[in-house]
Amino acid sequence: VSLAACGGPAGREKIVLVEGDAFMGPADAKVTVTEYGSPTCPGCKRWHDLFWPEVKRDYVETGKIKFVFREFAIHGAIDAAIFSIARCTGPDDFFSVLDEAFATQNDMVAAAQSGDAMPALRNLGAKFNLSEAQVNTCVDEPANIRRVNDVGADARQKGVNSTPTFLVNGVKLADSDWPAVKIAVDA
Repeated sequence: VSLAACGGPAGREKIVLVEGDAFMGPADAKVTVTEYGSPTCPGCKRWHDLFWPEVKRDYVETGKIKFVFREFAIHGAIDAAIFSIARCTGPDDFFSVLDEAFATQNDMVAAAQSGDAMPALRNLGAKFNLSEAQVNTCVDEPANIRRVNDVGADARQKGVNSTPTFLVNGVKLADSDWPAVKIAVDA
């Protein structure tokens, strides 16, 4: 899906949405780790801050795993909007947008709780060369909204009801801390 750029010289020339699952690592890795996560979830931020650098360095960048992030909007509209911005930045920046959302989680949550998250969302988008108009378009994009709804329905079918939840080769793990996930991955 391609969205036309609106809003003057600022912003990307063209928006290309992430299609399907956003992932890092080889598409054909023997092991796929899937995280159902939310950028406004304190547990997800803790996981991201404590374990993600090691996972990325030792498993993703070495080609041992395909790491899939599935957008589980546990906190509703603010999560859906952040995911929409990430999807609008394409596969190259998707995970960088999530990194930034985790880094600014307190500000994002405070903005959502104030009743007007759009300034914080526009700031997030601007860091990835999205104009204000592009952020507005991305947040309202039907394909992005559909994606969040579809992932939520899929997650519930798989018994996912909290974030972060991890699956290793499709098997849901009881424990989401990296040492437990690592055991499943190494096996």
